[in-house]
Amino acid sequence: MDNAFIATTFDWDHRTPTGWQMFVNKVMRKLRLPVRLTPAPSDMANVEARMNLFHLLEQTVANKVPGDVVDVGCNAGDSTIVMQRVITTLAPEKQVHAYDSFEGLPELTENDAKDGVYGKGYMAAGLDLFTRKFKALNLKMPHTHKGWFEATIPSELPERISFALIDGDLYESTKHVLPHLYARMAPGAIGMIAVYYDEKIFPRKGVSGGYMSPGVKRATDEFFKDKPEKISLLYANEYSNGYFRKL
Repeated sequence: MDNAFIATTFDWDHRTPTGWQMFVNKVMRKLRLPVRLTPAPSDMANVEARMNLFHLLEQTVANKVPGDVVDVGCNAGDSTIVMQRVITTLAPEKQVHAYDSFEGLPELTENDAKDGVYGKGYMAAGLDLFTRKFKALNLKMPHTHKGWFEATIPSELPERISFALIDGDLYESTKHVLPHLYARMAPGAIGMIAVYYDEKIFPRKGVSGGYMSPGVKRATDEFFKDKPEKISLLYANEYSNGYFRKL
């Protein structure tokens, strides 16, 4: 399956300078100034993260891992669109489930507030926006579960899961969903952690808090401390993704 749709469906392929930026860069080269303009990075997941998502999800299809596909923390639906496109094309017998409050982040507990990264209502995207994106692409709507994770997980999870994208942003959210997802994942299933920054593996200077989501790493590391699986890191430009394969 071609994955070029990831770079063309949305404005994710943002590495090439725009016309005016290329003109300014040319002027600065002539002036021998060591400066170059580039497009601003995406404030949501970028094209590299979507490529990681594509390849991990496609692996579970190719390996015939049983179960449905879940997007936990789907926000405006861009990642869900990638997942539904892959499943519609390669495994239409599977179902895609998307979970979100569609009201942004919940009230933060001390475990997350101490990080100073997020606040209540951050990254809010309504269900109407999510729905419009699917209709505009004439793409099958996934099963959509609106509500806080505590209200929808595990009660509205499919019985068997072959792939899970986990994008809860917070310690408490990640801590809540991981045990329930893990319990229903089939052997060979893959779980992708949308933001997993490990400075011991790939440290970067000047990375802002949203590209780190420190609470997610804490909750993930705590959960897998006594599990046989290991979290591996995937480069995603401004971001880094984590993933594990259920044994």
